[in-house]
Amino acid sequence: MNTLQLLVFILIDLYGLILVLRAWFQFSRVDFYNPISQSIVKITQPALGPLTTFIPTIKNINLAALVLAFLLFSIKFPLAHVVGNLFIANADVLDYAIVGALTLIRTIGKAIFYVLLIGAVMSWFNRGATPLQFVLAQLSEPLLRPIQRILPNTGMIDFSPMVLAIALFLVNSVFGDLFGVYWALASY
Repeated sequence: MNTLQLLVFILIDLYGLILVLRAWFQFSRVDFYNPISQSIVKITQPALGPLTTFIPTIKNINLAALVLAFLLFSIKFPLAHVVGNLFIANADVLDYAIVGALTLIRTIGKAIFYVLLIGAVMSWFNRGATPLQFVLAQLSEPLLRPIQRILPNTGMIDFSPMVLAIALFLVNSVFGDLFGVYWALASY
């Protein structure tokens, strides 16, 4: 892989992550006036503006952001082939679509894991309420609430982020077993 291909991969993965965050922010009803929310909206609005007229938001899920992320992830390997001759033998449109869908799923899992990890590390060192901590709490709360209902109350220690992280690792392993090479390409 050459430098130009690596740059294509990094840019597509980064913008895809931002699109996933945009959909997740809307789903979790993160404060729109938070500076982090405003930044994500400003970065994604030029690309999502035209799509939102055709692709609706359903049950507070911004489908336009997820569809655009899927399309970006689907063209990642063909675009890398164009800029640097990265060839995947016998690949067709369906293969690229499968890799795109799996990359979207993997990106959602990575985003959840990093939100949990950054929130845990920030809780150790920073006791003040920063805009980032507020966003992390709003993002993780809808995911952790069902787990917290099941787990017994242990006092000051909340084990629900650990349970969710273990579940993410298990899902990653199951997807690796089910999809094999496709799942490996999704992590590329």
